[in-house]
Amino acid sequence: MRPRLPSPFARTAALALALALAGCSPSVAPLYRDYEVRAPSAEAAGSDVYARVRAALAEAGWEVTEPDAPNVVSTAPRRISSWGLYRTEVALDVAPIGERHVRVYFHPVRYSILGGRSKLGYLSGGLRRALLPDLNAALARQGFVVLGTPRERDEETVEG
Repeated sequence: MRPRLPSPFARTAALALALALAGCSPSVAPLYRDYEVRAPSAEAAGSDVYARVRAALAEAGWEVTEPDAPNVVSTAPRRISSWGLYRTEVALDVAPIGERHVRVYFHPVRYSILGGRSKLGYLSGGLRRALLPDLNAALARQGFVVLGTPRERDEETVEG
């Protein structure tokens, strides 16, 4: 006995449903951004990468704190959003990678009014809009060029 194949209508309906669900998926991004270390601006000349990172973070409104590791610049958590039932706070870790790159790690945590907390596994569009403009501008003034994430770099290569 031959197996029955789905009707053309069922296959078309399943494909349309899959496309609709894919179009409704949220835009998420990984919890880091890469920057290339370029020649510093005139006022940052003579400073090491760590000093330039600290200056950029302070300019963008982040409070630099004692890091857990000696090769990282860390910040205190900062409240990014506060909705009725929860608030979102983000802390940063900035780590040089070799001599030519710096990676900024984002640590978003959502706190519930009931006392619970959960780490977010991605940067939503709202968090990116709240975090990146000021941070990118301050880092750019210190001589760092935004490279983004590997996915963003791949998209630029394909589109370009």
